[in-house]
Amino acid sequence: MTVAIATSPPACFQPEARAILRRIGWFAAAFVLYFHASWCSAQSLGLAVDDIEGPGFSLKSLKGALTGPKLDRLTLDIARLTIRDRTWRDVRVSCAGIRIERQRIDCPNGLLHVGEAIPFSFSYSGKERLLHAVLRPSDAELWRVDGRFSARDGEWQINIASGRLSRLAGWLPAGAPDLKSGTIAGRVLMTQQRILAELQIDAAAFSDTKGLHAAENMRASIRAEATRQGAQWTGRASIDWQGGEVFWEPFYLKAAGQRADIELASDGKTTRVIGGRLQLPAIGDIDVSASWNHASAQLEYVDVRSSRLTANALYEQFLRPMLQGTAFSEIKAEGVVSVAARVQQHALQSLELTLSDVSVEDQAQRFALRGIDGSIPWQRDAATTAEISIQAGRMLQLPFDAVRIPMRLRGTGVSVDEVRVPILDGALIIRDFGTVERSEGRSWRFSGELTPLSMERLSATLGVPVMHGTVSGSIPDVRFYRSTLDMRGDLLLHVFDGTVVARNIQLIEPFGKAPRLHADLLMRNVDLELLTRTYSFGSITGRADATIAQLELVNWQPVRFDARIASSPGDYPRRISQAAVENISALGGAGAAAAIQRSFLSFFEQFGYEKLGLTCRLENGVCEMGGIEDTREGFVIVKGGGIPAISVIGYNRQVSWQQLLDRLRRITQENVRPIIK
Repeated sequence: MTVAIATSPPACFQPEARAILRRIGWFAAAFVLYFHASWCSAQSLGLAVDDIEGPGFSLKSLKGALTGPKLDRLTLDIARLTIRDRTWRDVRVSCAGIRIERQRIDCPNGLLHVGEAIPFSFSYSGKERLLHAVLRPSDAELWRVDGRFSARDGEWQINIASGRLSRLAGWLPAGAPDLKSGTIAGRVLMTQQRILAELQIDAAAFSDTKGLHAAENMRASIRAEATRQGAQWTGRASIDWQGGEVFWEPFYLKAAGQRADIELASDGKTTRVIGGRLQLPAIGDIDVSASWNHASAQLEYVDVRSSRLTANALYEQFLRPMLQGTAFSEIKAEGVVSVAARVQQHALQSLELTLSDVSVEDQAQRFALRGIDGSIPWQRDAATTAEISIQAGRMLQLPFDAVRIPMRLRGTGVSVDEVRVPILDGALIIRDFGTVERSEGRSWRFSGELTPLSMERLSATLGVPVMHGTVSGSIPDVRFYRSTLDMRGDLLLHVFDGTVVARNIQLIEPFGKAPRLHADLLMRNVDLELLTRTYSFGSITGRADATIAQLELVNWQPVRFDARIASSPGDYPRRISQAAVENISALGGAGAAAAIQRSFLSFFEQFGYEKLGLTCRLENGVCEMGGIEDTREGFVIVKGGGIPAISVIGYNRQVSWQQLLDRLRRITQENVRPIIK
């Protein structure tokens, strides 16, 4: 510390001033003025201090002046004042009417300039070594500082009444949201061996420029106490969140009696949370331990552990915000979840998740899982095994029975050799499931098969007209990447005693709210008798092939395709009942049924046909229709053959897709008028 003092007259001042400066450090200026006023009869006094430094404190270029007939006007100018990480420049302290006596200094009317003018007053008793200071930044605010000094120890107490919370903004870490409003009240007590803080925060609000973090009407109480033994500090802190709401993207939370209790230890280099507990009403309690490195200003590790968390409240408050826009954004959960996790070096190092009788159900009725139990122990740098069991579930209205899923975990990868999902009297078998983490995102793949499943039971379960026969098939290589599911190879199904091959299957955003499906379908040698009997369509014996090219579904509704159905080649009985003719002709108008009723054909129950077929090219909600061949009048749907024979011809080539669906549902007669020959 470098000190320069100028007085008029200076003779009696210099030796005593230097002695005092050595004894009392950065309070030297006040004491110099005090002692000099007792010893001399000067009309003015000047003081200059180049710099002063102490723990967490530094002062650069202090200039002081005591003027006036009674030396009752004090002015201090500080070029730079730094307390910890906060710096003020061009600080000025002035006091009018200051009284300096041998054992006392009083400043009843002071003004502190630190970017704004803050009125203050203070008094110092040299005999008792007590300092009392009061700052009134505004009419509603009061900050009171009481200090006691001694050779070995000292004590500071700060009492705050309705202090503006924004005054603490400069003490927050860089990048923290801006404190917009709110008040703070309470007290802080500090000695060399002990710190105690009891504070109440009310009506606090903060936000950042990007709108990703904000709070309104925050109310909380804080109590912290720490004691020192040598270089080690130990203490406890508790925070009660009493009101308000917080948005911390993507989470939105409201105060509901949340509480944090923390036990701390610090040696100045590292501060550790050796026992922390978060009490989250409706969710459960979470135990936390952590370590903070002061030199690097980084968390060394965080350990989180909870024994029983309520699944639904955990989902609503923490998981649902992260799942918006997916198929899991509207679910209801039940059961209990336990979690143990460690974060180290800014990354998750281990996670153990235990599920106890957990159930989840999609509110849109797309899926449901009941009775989920299991434990998933995961480590970043080690291989582990896990297993989950599901008592029962439902996927797109299709129920399944108990499922056991054994898994192998390594890093970010998950692999499953085989899972058998019982469905009615059959099963879906998934094989060689595996995930891969890429820089662009996660991908997974699997293959499998569908064992024979009764169409009668399947149709009854789905609430559709009873179908006959079985459905089975093989599932080729399926891959999911960048929100798109691709099927590499042909999906083969056996249905209606024929085969269905699905190719070029691509499902985009399968877990979104509006999934899109692209595919090409080939149906070969389908038994028309089984098909028509299923839908009470009448009776048609024979076989049919169908092709549905460039099929596109949006939210499972068709928006585009090019479909053709026609009689299969080969030698087989080809008969069509009068009811089937009436229903086919009902796609167009009442003329066909009326003609049959009026002609001798009404005496026959069945007719022969040579071939039949229908085409529909859907685009922009309109179906461009055709048949097995064109005529001058229209297109042939059924071409007669044998005795008696019957043909059905349609005229109207463009039909609204919705109207066509309505006709098929109602079996009404509109637009396409068949001709009976």
